[in-house]
Amino acid sequence: MFNLAPNPKNRLYTNLNSYLLFLSAFFGRKSQQDRREIELFEKVLRERFNTKYAVCVYQCRVGIYLAVKALIKPGQEVVLSPYTIIDVINMVIFAGGRPVFADVEHQTCNISASEVERLITPNTGAVLITHLHGLAAEAHRIKEICDLHNIPMIEDAAQSFGVKEQGKPVGTIGDVGVFSFEMHKNIPTWLGGLVVSDRQDIIEKICAELKEFSNPPLPGIAQKVKKGLIQDLASLPVIFQLFTYPIVRFSYFNSIEFINSKVRRKPQTSKLAKELPDVYKSQYTSFQAQLGLSQLNYVDRDIKTRIEYANIYHEGLKDIEGLVLPPLRSDGSHTYLWFPILCPNREDLVRFMMEKGRHVGAGHFTSATTSEELVEFYRDCPNAEKVAQEVVYLPTYPSYSRREVEKNVEVIRQYFTIDTLSAEATEIPDSARQLTR
Repeated sequence: MFNLAPNPKNRLYTNLNSYLLFLSAFFGRKSQQDRREIELFEKVLRERFNTKYAVCVYQCRVGIYLAVKALIKPGQEVVLSPYTIIDVINMVIFAGGRPVFADVEHQTCNISASEVERLITPNTGAVLITHLHGLAAEAHRIKEICDLHNIPMIEDAAQSFGVKEQGKPVGTIGDVGVFSFEMHKNIPTWLGGLVVSDRQDIIEKICAELKEFSNPPLPGIAQKVKKGLIQDLASLPVIFQLFTYPIVRFSYFNSIEFINSKVRRKPQTSKLAKELPDVYKSQYTSFQAQLGLSQLNYVDRDIKTRIEYANIYHEGLKDIEGLVLPPLRSDGSHTYLWFPILCPNREDLVRFMMEKGRHVGAGHFTSATTSEELVEFYRDCPNAEKVAQEVVYLPTYPSYSRREVEKNVEVIRQYFTIDTLSAEATEIPDSARQLTR
């Protein structure tokens, strides 16, 4: 008998200090004026990544905008994956680039190196790769391709802080790397990002533009803190099991869209614009740097736990036909921010798991190739469109228990057993075929 009150599919990596530091900054009106904590945080991050430069920015997407703008000429093409949030693509457009979509690999959901190579033209200004779900893309291979054509490579490592490929931290393999400290990441400073590079020319351009940013940062951060507080309270195990999950489950099966729309995680978007909106022209703050510094000690420990959970998922699900699992890696090139599986009948699986008292999430990213806003940049990317319909996130966050992981495996196996039996029942036995002739 399965427990009808599971642990939540997602919990933030926040703690009490996350809120206390924000309140101190908000009521004390201490924001970006004191740069000592920021400079210390940047120094620690430079040492961690072994790079010459590390610059904190208001958001990861702002870092992408600044990196693209520093590297390309207006009108040049930027090769990137369509399987990302629309706002990343908007940042390329705001920076003067023209997005060219390269399809992804089905198993990894990451940009295909062979597609990148095929799409490079004399007008290519940069290649932007994304290390998705904590899985390193083929950064070294793509960097070799870029170097052959003398094209810079940008790494979007928003979901991959702590990931390494061939022993080198992602974000440091290309010309510039960008990380996220947004509230859903494994180092959450509510909002925030980081740009790392060994190239002085890039950093000088980025810092020069950052000096012009003057939009107040705390209102935007406050919105994230409000959402985070609601999620933290609703996902506390006792509250979740007694109140949140029964409501979510009832609403799911009775199609109460008012509630379903509140709990369904949607891809982040931005309003149409031709240049970077003022809301993004904000500085990173000192209290965020303090918060980030306090969280660095837990990163590697948490990664170890997520990899352990990934091993359980992989061993329990690897023999299921029709289910595509992410690569199993223990070399640090996959840190499993989630354990993303690909299921052709995703909604049926999610529904079955909800019936059995499980809580998992359907992937919330879409393929930009299907976006009406980006129709002028359309390219046929069948794998990106396919994974956008198939991804299911299985929980791996550190406070999720091993037993909960094992229960997810049990229920998924049960779903595929029932599905197989149903398919076999619809087949006509050979003896029956003989009688009908």
